Amino acid sequence: MLSHLKKRLGVLTAIAVMAALVPALATSVASAAPAAVAVSATDVTTLSACPASASTPAAGFTDTTSTDVDCIAYYGITTGVTATTYEPSANIPRWQMALYLTRAADKAGHTLGSGADQGFTDISGYSAAIQTAINQLKQLGVTLGTTTTTYSPADNVTREEMAMFLERLGDNTTAGVGGESDEDAGVTTQLTINATDT
Repeated sequence: MLSHLKKRLGVLTAIAVMAALVPALATSVASAAPAAVAVSATDVTTLSACPASASTPAAGFTDTTSTDVDCIAYYGITTGVTATTYEPSANIPRWQMALYLTRAADKAGHTLGSGADQGFTDISGYSAAIQTAINQLKQLGVTLGTTTTTYSPADNVTREEMAMFLERLGDNTTAGVGGESDEDAGVTTQLTINATDT
C-alpha cells in the first residue's frame, strides 16, 4: 500500500513540478489550449500530491506566492535559485531539469541508479550532484543525450524534451493514480517512437 501511495505521490508531484516550472506561453501556437469540452461537476476528480495548502509551509521565496512552488519545495524537489528567490519566469536548463526529475523520481519510490559515468563528456564542469542526476536519468532510460557523448546541460529544456523526459519517467512507474497500472500493453506512443533526443 505504501508503495502505491509513493507512486501516486510521484505522478502527482511530477504534474505539480511541471506546473511550477514551465513559464506560460499563452501567445505561442505550441501552447494553445485545445478546444473546450463540456465537463460536468461529476466528470471531474481533483487530486493533489501536496498537503492542504494550509499545512504546506511557504517556501520563503519573495518572487512567487505559488502554492505549486511551495509544494515542490516542501518535498525537496526544488531549493530555488537562492534561499529567497525562485525565478518563476526563468528558463530551465537541462542540468536543472535533471535535478528536478531525479528528486521527484526518488520521492515517487523509483530505484535510482548509482549515477556512475554514462559517457557524457560535457558534464564534467558541473557539481557531483548534477553529474549524478544526469547519469541517473541515463540509467533510467529517461535521457539518451543530445548525442551519444553529450547531454548539453546548459541548453534550455524545450517543451518537447520535457514531455519526453516525463513520458519516459512515467514508463518507469508501474502504478498510476489509484495504484492501478496505467500501461496499455502493446501500445507504442508517438513520444516513444520519436526518441532521438534528450
